[in-house]
Amino acid sequence: MNRMYIAALSCLACLTAACSQESWHLVSGEKGDAAEIRIDGDEGEANWSWGPDNFTVEVTVVKSTLGNASGTGKPAQLVLALADGTHLEFSGPRSALVCQHGCESLHLPNAWLVRND
Repeated sequence: MNRMYIAALSCLACLTAACSQESWHLVSGEKGDAAEIRIDGDEGEANWSWGPDNFTVEVTVVKSTLGNASGTGKPAQLVLALADGTHLEFSGPRSALVCQHGCESLHLPNAWLVRND
């Protein structure tokens, strides 16, 4: 009987962990720049265009305080690693991040609007 309880608790813990992953959607806040980053848990994808070219790159979350930043008075921080190893660093209020490092060289916008999907 104890084994059933342990198995049930283990399943519940796994389901809770799976459902607690946050999804974030960052959209360019600069007029004329078509760019977005979608993050689900610790991974996601960045899409943007520059001139006639379109880019899609996988991203991994290195650091994120987006989930904790609401109402703390501290700016949110988000650090993403692109598939090629490039790091993008964002900070600011949780709803509007500014790229502090890495965006300019990739022709990504600096201003981003953020929402929790």
